[in-house]
Amino acid sequence: MTIREATAADHQQIAHICLLTGALGGDATGIFSNDATLADVYATPYLYGPSGFALVKEVDGQARGYIVGAVDTAAFQAWFVEEWWPLRAPRHPQRTTADEWLLKSAADPTRMLIPQLDEYPAHLHIDLLPDQQGKGAGRQLIEAGVEVARVSAPGIHLVAEKANAGAQAFYPRVGFAVIDDGESAVTWGRRLIV
Repeated sequence: MTIREATAADHQQIAHICLLTGALGGDATGIFSNDATLADVYATPYLYGPSGFALVKEVDGQARGYIVGAVDTAAFQAWFVEEWWPLRAPRHPQRTTADEWLLKSAADPTRMLIPQLDEYPAHLHIDLLPDQQGKGAGRQLIEAGVEVARVSAPGIHLVAEKANAGAQAFYPRVGFAVIDDGESAVTWGRRLIV
């Protein structure tokens, strides 16, 4: 098992993992009109955007999980809505109810701007294929992502849907605490020593 920095060459593997874990940890294939939509919103932009980072967990030369994020969420959000999403939105038609909420969310210029952003300016997303779950890989990816952010951010956060019971149980075990308990999602934060 290797955790390494991802490159643009990992784009397709990261997108594939995002799709296979995009329905509350399960397979999201066919939920959206374009199977690439989830990755274009939640995973692959981190390979290209300002202050973005991406690490993959590799097994036998194949990515089996990833952690992506941005050290400066505000700068990353501005880039996402001004540069990244306008070039990709035409590829993602709105044909289903799932498309509607995801595309609306992607276009929202405040989507990533949580109220606690000053304290937790970095954020992350993590996904592991089922065959890698429960083996310590998630903890290793979290710690690797935290080390990237620790260089310049006093705190890091992530958002997980309440319906994702596995995520809700996992984040407290890796040092995250609830910083906002919303109607359908929980925002978790972890303070970092800069």
